[in-house]
Amino acid sequence: MKLVEQVCDFIRSRPSADLSLKSLESEFKISRYIIQRAFKDLLGISPRKYVEECRILLLKRNLRRGRSMPGAVYDTGYSSHSWLYGNAESKLGMSTDDYRRGGKGARISYQTARTVLGWLLVAQTDHGICSVKISPNEDALLSSLFEEYPMASIQRSDSVSARLEAVIAYLKGGKITLPFDVGGTDFQRRVWSAILAIPYGQTRTYDDIARSIGMPKAYRAVANACGANPVPLVIPCHRVIRKDGKIGGYGLGVEKKKFLLEMESGDNKEV
Repeated sequence: MKLVEQVCDFIRSRPSADLSLKSLESEFKISRYIIQRAFKDLLGISPRKYVEECRILLLKRNLRRGRSMPGAVYDTGYSSHSWLYGNAESKLGMSTDDYRRGGKGARISYQTARTVLGWLLVAQTDHGICSVKISPNEDALLSSLFEEYPMASIQRSDSVSARLEAVIAYLKGGKITLPFDVGGTDFQRRVWSAILAIPYGQTRTYDDIARSIGMPKAYRAVANACGANPVPLVIPCHRVIRKDGKIGGYGLGVEKKKFLLEMESGDNKEV
């Protein structure tokens, strides 16, 4: 475990460097085969895949800062951007040009309301819900949305009202099925698809989800994918718990996760 943590810290600190297994072997003076096996056993993904996900984050930062596409890709350590094209939407959540412009040209509508869990924000593109946020402070919700896409056309709109009401109805014990428009890595999308298959009122463990996507040792990576879910409630990652029966972490807060699980089980309590 310590080895994997050290290698992950090393990769995160310099995602654009030469991070081949050979270079990692030289840096840590440990066989590349041991490093590869340790990653597979503990994270469920290869070092190469972990490097790619770190580089996608770096690419997003570069594009948001106004770098040209070739320059932004080059800074991530790739010699060409062929690795990105053909799958740019799933990695960035929108076209690379739109993301570089801070969402310029994208139309995002949102609506907010008070709920039992605090202020709720639901935002959507033309294709579906792109963000669900909950906070004690409405201004914090709006700041977060505008921060992500500073150049997008973002406006409060009644067009979101029906979907907002559907989420509110869910928080009162109803069921919810809504279209969404989110970006993520291939692995994250597989995890989110598996989570969508968990029936209302039931739970699965991180290990269960890992096995369901054919990567039985990837339970830690599954937990990370749950944490990266941009549309909680719509993609019900609160239904994923630890193997020991404890509820585990949750992006909206553990108390909210507990509330949601109790609500779905019929044992509703105030947060």
